[in-house]
Amino acid sequence: MIPQPIIIISFIVAFIMLAIQYYMIDPRRRVLNLRFVLMVGAIMAAIGYPVGDYIQPGGPQLSWIFGGLALFWLLLSYYLLRRMPPRDHY
Repeated sequence: MIPQPIIIISFIVAFIMLAIQYYMIDPRRRVLNLRFVLMVGAIMAAIGYPVGDYIQPGGPQLSWIFGGLALFWLLLSYYLLRRMPPRDHY
């Protein structure tokens, strides 16, 4: 079983990394940006996991699923950070 604070903090760190990228990129297409969708998803997952676990406790299976999802989200946000275009292109 993965501790709940580790999962939530992972989603929040991913959100912060994506928010930095989001505000560095072209402001014309803000809502249609992949980073915006990932930011919203990270916040929804960070809020939804404790609420869902409180409403219907899923045991260790739910923590492993959300833990893997949080790790994937963190790695994806880091990958997108490394793949940012040069400053003169945004």
